[in-house]
This record gives sequence, C-alpha cells and structure tokens, in this order.
Amino acid sequence: MTIATTQVVDDAFKTITSAKGIGNESEQKFVVVSELLNASSEPKVSIANLHYEILGTGNIDVFFENDTTKKVTISGRGNYGLKPGEAKIKEVVGNILLTSDSNVTSYNIILETHKEEGFNGWYSN
Repeated sequence: MTIATTQVVDDAFKTITSAKGIGNESEQKFVVVSELLNASSEPKVSIANLHYEILGTGNIDVFFENDTTKKVTISGRGNYGLKPGEAKIKEVVGNILLTSDSNVTSYNIILETHKEEGFNGWYSN
C-alpha cells in the first residue's frame, strides 16, 4: 500500500508534511527533497520534529534514502525532536522515506524538516 502525504507548509526555512497509512509499507516517499520550494542542486534537509500516532504493535522507521543509518524509529503515540538529547538528523542528500512493520494497523505522522543547504534563498538555523 502507498502512503498518503500532504505538504502542509513549504517556506524558505522549513517544511511540514503529514502522512497516513495502514502499515506493511516499505521505503515509501515521505518528502521528495528536490521538489521543495527553492530547491537547487543537492538540497539537504534535516529531520527536526515528528508528532505521531501509530496503532498496532509495530514500529515505523523514518530515514534518508541515501543513508539508512540516520533514522528515527517510532511506535505508539508521541513526539521526537526539538527536545534536549534529540538532535536534528541531518547532513544527508536525499529524500526522506518511511517503512512500517506489518503489525502496524494505521498511523498519522506530522514531520517537520528544516532546509539546511542547497536551497535558493534559504538560511540555516
């Protein structure tokens, strides 16, 4: 099954994207970085904040297409990011993908990314 995503915000500094799905998905595109506002060559974003509600007993991984070691694994209901000890995940060129376990029955995720490099008119935080 393909996830359903909605781009809520895409400005000079950040994006906010929502995703809904039913589980058992592999490497689904969550954020296509090259399609973001003012993207130039090799745009980089960071995973800054995640709000999520995941039903079922499985996990969801949110990660960069070109570096699967830089990921966030989430389950249940909660928030990742913008708190002490939860730094932005960045320094990767590539789209942000999502993989969900087969025992996830449904989920809603709000992802905030920050534009780090490779955007015309961008600024770094």
